[in-house]
Amino acid sequence: MLETLIKYFVYATKGHITKTQLIKFLYLADLYAVKWTSKQLTELNWRYYHYSPWNEDIIVALNQMNGKTIVQESVGETIFIRLGTQAGNVDDLELPVALKLMLENIRREWAGSGHDKIQQLLKYVYRTAPMIEVKDSNQLEEVVRLNLETERQKLISELG
Repeated sequence: MLETLIKYFVYATKGHITKTQLIKFLYLADLYAVKWTSKQLTELNWRYYHYSPWNEDIIVALNQMNGKTIVQESVGETIFIRLGTQAGNVDDLELPVALKLMLENIRREWAGSGHDKIQQLLKYVYRTAPMIEVKDSNQLEEVVRLNLETERQKLISELG
């Protein structure tokens, strides 16, 4: 599912997405899935690392896909994830409608270029329950597991 989600966000943004945005989109997809269904979309064990959600498997997947369905392009300090020569489109992925709607909501809300858009995305991600739970008690180089279930617990408590 990880590769499918990567393809979705790259295809849906027509290759106008940074690596930072993509990682945050993947985190939000898993987070929202847990929030509403109690099950992640991917098998990723999300970690808090360098003040951000992280998993090495994303980098492995990007490297395996690089030059095919995606191309990683460095522009200054930013890495863009562009459409590769074997890229398809969102419809090729044959995702369930409910999943497409959730992913599209993430893309529509947070895609776009510019410093302000990235900062808004980062601010939102850093305010999710799993991030709040660990951010004040850990250092930059520490790797700590994120408990996505805390977002679901927060929702349940808000709903009463």
